[in-house]
Amino acid sequence: MEEYRSFSDKIRKIPYGGDYNPEQWTEDVWQEDMRLFRLAGIDCVTLNVFSWAALQPSEDCYSFDRLDRIMELVRENGLKVILATSTAAHPAWMARKYPEVLRVNFSGMRRKFGNRHNSSTNSPTFEKYAASLGG
Repeated sequence: MEEYRSFSDKIRKIPYGGDYNPEQWTEDVWQEDMRLFRLAGIDCVTLNVFSWAALQPSEDCYSFDRLDRIMELVRENGLKVILATSTAAHPAWMARKYPEVLRVNFSGMRRKFGNRHNSSTNSPTFEKYAASLGG
């Protein structure tokens, strides 16, 4: 039986990096980003934090092609990935069709779509789509 090894046993140094949002740029910028990451000594990136709209452009359509390409590129460049859920910003179609996913402020006024972290995480609709996004 293989001996149990904790996560900390596998890490030889403190990872150095941060959020990387390549969906904000055209793909030709990504190679230069990789070069600059190497120069800066970055070895870890958090991906997919705000990508929900790109991953699910409509209610019944999922597209992971861009995420697959960036995952492959960072792997090719020796970077580790912290993969986020992308639920920090729900898609516009969701707010239009299901406005109850939008947060409500203390006075009971529903917030408008357009900000990050603007989802009501206790919304059954948000919960349903967040779970289906994860597979």
